[in-house]
Amino acid sequence: MEQKIILVTGGNRGIGFEICKQLFEMGHKVIMGSRDLAKGKKAAESIKGDIHVRHLDVTKEADIKNLAMDLRDHFGKLDVLINNAGLLIGNKGATEVNIDEVKRIMEANFYGPWRLTQVLLPLLKNSEEGRIINMSSGMGAWDSLSGGYAGYRLSKTSLNALTVQMANELSGIGIKVNAMSPGWVRTDMGGKEAPLSVEEGADTATWLATAEVIPTGKFFRDRREIDW
Repeated sequence: MEQKIILVTGGNRGIGFEICKQLFEMGHKVIMGSRDLAKGKKAAESIKGDIHVRHLDVTKEADIKNLAMDLRDHFGKLDVLINNAGLLIGNKGATEVNIDEVKRIMEANFYGPWRLTQVLLPLLKNSEEGRIINMSSGMGAWDSLSGGYAGYRLSKTSLNALTVQMANELSGIGIKVNAMSPGWVRTDMGGKEAPLSVEEGADTATWLATAEVIPTGKFFRDRREIDW
């Protein structure tokens, strides 16, 4: 197996942490992006391995640029970008939600991953087959746009659209871009009542990052393609 250099944003807890753990155990070089560097280092220590921890708030342009320079200087390339970091606040529908709240969600869940991907694209181009994996949600699928949580849902719908756009634009240079839904997972965000473990929630991202052959421009859950 060829060792890949993989960046996981929001990697210090929840699904992101489990993705880092699974990828490290498979022998890959894992870079854990964490908004709180101390928490990231503590999380990495619990894996008991050589996890590279970097400070990263995807809503901060300076953080993104600093990370890009650091990755360029230390690794020279990036094989896989997993846009996992995200924000879920509020539960109101589109007719009642505070737009400023929606802006916060969009900055973390949509504009942040978009900006990060743009800045890291030169490093992904240095890979033999760069991959971009966007952590989306079934709540953003077209047939799920109801029932509150409008800001979160629409941020994921937007991320799905960006996935398709980028997949089409990058198909000519071999960079694969896909989105995935982890399902309802028992994390701080998902809550204790969720039916899936973090191991199950992380599995599809790990698979998309490491499988020998994958398509591009698709939406996955449980390693299977699902409707947008």
